[in-house]
Amino acid sequence: MTGDDDDLAVAKRRAGAARARLAGTLVDIQARLNPKALAREAAQELKEAAQEIARDGLESLKRHPITLAGATAALGLFFARGPLRHVIDTYLDETPEAPASLKARRTRARPKGSSE
Repeated sequence: MTGDDDDLAVAKRRAGAARARLAGTLVDIQARLNPKALAREAAQELKEAAQEIARDGLESLKRHPITLAGATAALGLFFARGPLRHVIDTYLDETPEAPASLKARRTRARPKGSSE
């Protein structure tokens, strides 16, 4: 009967080890499902995605510098449209003064009734 006792002892050791592994797995699952841990993991993934997009964008801009210059100029004009409109209205949209040859001349007042 010692063989049966040995088999029973081995089975109990295996069951204890399996229970310990299961408990460890449950602790890991609980830690991963913690809302703070989920939020932290999501933030890390977003950060990595943003860094990858920024790297890709930088590489694209290095390949197309004229596009970057055009986009920058367009944004600059968009944000400066108010001051630019003021400059145009103030300095470039004025009606020019009439030439001297077209200005009205003052004439001497004639007395009433004389028809010379």
